Amino acid sequence: MTESEFRAQAIANGFADFQTKHYASDLDGPLHTHNFAVTLLVTEGEFALQFEDRKDVFQTGECCNLAANVMHAERAGSQGAVVFLAKKE
Repeated sequence: MTESEFRAQAIANGFADFQTKHYASDLDGPLHTHNFAVTLLVTEGEFALQFEDRKDVFQTGECCNLAANVMHAERAGSQGAVVFLAKKE
């Protein structure tokens, strides 16, 4: 999926506040929550969401969604990761 296709789909689903985030290689942060939902497109590297009971891994070109108030941690592979994301309050 391209960034423009992702943006159009996100807007159609009520997301806004688009941002590009860079995650350092081998990122290993703590579990936490956000009070907003996120949809994202991995534009470079390998990105993962670690949950209390599993880890979902996404490669360049793949998308994922995270509901508000879900306990998770962002992870990046050995080459780091870049994601293009949007939020929904």
